[in-house]
Amino acid sequence: MRKVIITIFTSIFLLSGCSTFKPHQVSVEPLHPTVTAQSTLPANLQIEVQSKDMRNSDVIGYRISRFSDRAEVTLPVPASEALKQGARVAIVKLGAIPAPSADTKLTVELTHLEYNATQSALQSVKLNATIKVTAEKNSEFLSGNYSTEKEYQYATTPSLADNQKMVNEILLMTISRAFNDTKLVNFLAR
Repeated sequence: MRKVIITIFTSIFLLSGCSTFKPHQVSVEPLHPTVTAQSTLPANLQIEVQSKDMRNSDVIGYRISRFSDRAEVTLPVPASEALKQGARVAIVKLGAIPAPSADTKLTVELTHLEYNATQSALQSVKLNATIKVTAEKNSEFLSGNYSTEKEYQYATTPSLADNQKMVNEILLMTISRAFNDTKLVNFLAR
């Protein structure tokens, strides 16, 4: 009888430990966009970079477990500084100079970031990000939206490190897409 009681309490203890399904707070690491655009910018071109995180909420989605538990995935610190640094890196790679104040201006806005998890045999996480880039030069404007969607598959519920990696990868892919847009690069170069 004593073994049965110990087994029951051990099972309850183990199951209660498994049911704590915690939210994840991810952060954006420094972004180093890949620039493969054929065009380059003039070496003396100075560009002022601004950035904004336009999301309405810190919550980007919900992680789920095999037992239908849900927990928030949040990006509590605005991504604006990482986007600004990423844009500055891309400008340097294109041959121009980021400057605190310049006639040519570039605004990078994170308008959408979504994390959508579903569970079947594998857990799928679909991430979706959109940034808007607005360039101003000689009182003319060019604006474009750049979106990336990617689906990841996991045998188990993704860890915090997995979620961190996915969010950073989707943002990096999206900002890289913007700075490989020849229309944007050509507008800045003229």
